[in-house]
Amino acid sequence: MQFVEFARSQTALRDAITAAYRRDERECVALMMEQASMPAEQVASIKALASKLVTQVRRERTKSSGVDALMHEFTLSSQEGIALMCLAEALLRIPDRLTADKLIRDKISGGDWASHLGNSASLFVNAAAWGLLVTGKLVSSHSSQGLSSALTRIIAKGGEPLIRKGVDLAMRMLGKQFVTGETIEEALANGREREARGYRFSYDMLGEAAMTEADAQRYLRDYEMAIHAIGKESNGRGIYNGPGISVKLSAIHPRYARMKHERMMAELLPRLKGLFLLAKQYNIGLNIDAEEADRLEISMDLVEALANDPDLNGFEGIGIVVQAYQKRCPYVIDYLIDLARRTQHRFMVRLVKGAYWDAEIKRAQVDGLDGYPVYTRKVYTDVSYLACAKKLLAAQDAIYPQFASHNAYTLSAVYHLAQGKDYEFQCLHGMGETLYDQVVGKDKLDKPCRIYAPVGSHETLLAYLVRRLLENGANSSFVNRIVDENVSIEELVEDPVAEASRFGGLPHNKIALPTDLYGSGRKNSAGLDLANEHVLQGLQQGLHASEQQTWLAAPLLADAEPSGTASQAVLNPANHQDVVGQVQEATREDVEAALQAAVRAAPVWAATAPAKRAEALDRMADLMEANMPALMGLAVREAGKTLNNAIAEVREAVDFCRYYAAQVREEFDNSRHPALGPVVCISPWNFPLAIF
Repeated sequence: MQFVEFARSQTALRDAITAAYRRDERECVALMMEQASMPAEQVASIKALASKLVTQVRRERTKSSGVDALMHEFTLSSQEGIALMCLAEALLRIPDRLTADKLIRDKISGGDWASHLGNSASLFVNAAAWGLLVTGKLVSSHSSQGLSSALTRIIAKGGEPLIRKGVDLAMRMLGKQFVTGETIEEALANGREREARGYRFSYDMLGEAAMTEADAQRYLRDYEMAIHAIGKESNGRGIYNGPGISVKLSAIHPRYARMKHERMMAELLPRLKGLFLLAKQYNIGLNIDAEEADRLEISMDLVEALANDPDLNGFEGIGIVVQAYQKRCPYVIDYLIDLARRTQHRFMVRLVKGAYWDAEIKRAQVDGLDGYPVYTRKVYTDVSYLACAKKLLAAQDAIYPQFASHNAYTLSAVYHLAQGKDYEFQCLHGMGETLYDQVVGKDKLDKPCRIYAPVGSHETLLAYLVRRLLENGANSSFVNRIVDENVSIEELVEDPVAEASRFGGLPHNKIALPTDLYGSGRKNSAGLDLANEHVLQGLQQGLHASEQQTWLAAPLLADAEPSGTASQAVLNPANHQDVVGQVQEATREDVEAALQAAVRAAPVWAATAPAKRAEALDRMADLMEANMPALMGLAVREAGKTLNNAIAEVREAVDFCRYYAAQVREEFDNSRHPALGPVVCISPWNFPLAIF
């Protein structure tokens, strides 16, 4: 049985991408620092320009009314900032008004909103603070003694619904800071003023991952309509000078994952090709947005298929987004350069730092992976960005680089590295324009900048909004720090290579590896990354070996042979032609023999030292982990589990053993914790290993 789909034999460059996921962070950082290092005089010039840019941005800050001022006033380290984030994030999921009202009452009433009044020169921020102050007083008045009972009755009758409407309106106002228009036509019209000043645009139709095929078809139609509108607006300006579009692959197929490889090539690839053919018709650029790390391998397969498609020959508008925070980033760039040259393309490559960092860390911990796909210190990402920028700039024949960053030092470094090269900067709508207003225009640095401009309604905005606020509201974010007068300019424009060297390439000491998640007392169970080609190849071999093994389930008796009846075949519930193995049922005599043996052994076990009992449990855990493919094969073929469920089944069993071993080792002694004696367990079919 072929459990895992394989589409290709790994090339050396693709193999390097796969292997880099599991490389030690210190090794990756050392390599990036070597490649990102620059002469002292060049670093000094970079710092000088970056300092000038920061000074100008801070000077212009009093005129701004955007997200930078908002994030500075309501930082994520404040009670109010956390309340705002909880409210915005949770309102995404609350389906009923009653629960929404309770949440508003809970999150807003406790905030010290009055302390923010007048602190910001931004009318936008002060309006938000006034609204939250009034709202906070209204919702807290249910328990306030200071307001009249009449006012309390009015609020009790209609307060929360009115406030909910107000919060909804506030979210719409906030959304205008991030979204260029509710429709592509509105967005194009709104972008013309900035285009006249030298900006370019890449439009993105807002919408998170499609959950259903209906979602995917709706998003696909949105992209098609947008390409027609953008193409007409471009009016022959070309791929680099005219507007373009960005597409999320998870939006146009509900099962976009490596484990659905064959289906992706049959269903997602034709949809993606259709969009590219439409973009080619209008000669506009189309970028494939980067998503979570476990989708990188399948995205490279799709890009390779597009590059080799004769219908797209000669089209230079194929764009790929790569994330510098991934340890695999330089190897992805090497591969894309090679692929472009082999297929006679020139790819657009947008280099970003990455927007899913917290999710990647948590996913690796939950899945018990042997490392993280991303760097654990932000400064390492900054170093990686510079090293990868050098790679992109050195391949002008194969790559049109697009540098997306809101960091003044990164911007300045690229500007110095790219003298005489063909490239563009990029920034997010509503976040980076204050910085890039110092770059775009003949009286400035005279370098082009393309604005990544989301398009969509209020309903599609919130998920994007939450991600942007989290990303840029973090205390390590440059967008946050650049408007904080307490952070010196010297600190803001420090060379990341010099800063990284002080950490010696060591991972963040507060972010334990997934295996060490529970501290020194217990090792986390190891999982399998089903998006990693090397892991899949090893797993397939193990599953095949499990399938070839002759399995027999029979009574295990201490000192007697089972007296049972003839064995019966056990069939795979999904394929009755697949005989998993044989089972021999226990007789009454076998059960009695087992019980008597257990009773005789009980005193010996009760006298066994707790440390010895813990060792037995740990050995059991280690053995199950070492034999995971075989146990998974049984869980799939006998219990009908998927591969992901089978991994979880084995890991849960391993975690149980290690958890109880740690408890026994730390808390038990034989005088206070006597053994229970013989115990009977009948484990259910749905958790045959873990509950047993």
